[in-house]
Amino acid sequence: VCIIGLGYVGLPLAEAFSKSLKVIGFDIEKDKISSLNKLNESRETNSAVLTNLTFTSDPKCIGKADFIIIAVPTP
Repeated sequence: VCIIGLGYVGLPLAEAFSKSLKVIGFDIEKDKISSLNKLNESRETNSAVLTNLTFTSDPKCIGKADFIIIAVPTP
């Protein structure tokens, strides 16, 4: 599963799905991805989430997912 947009909807959704599925969290904001990766590396709880959740700003990773969920702001 790939979640596009890691805001107030996408991030909790990615964490929830990662309890039982491999999840790619994608966002175009590289600073946000860097912060999330640092936070994910420092967490010691819920190892299933840590194993199954990857954050990236590389659009090529989206193609690796079987399902894509778009969680971005609407105009």
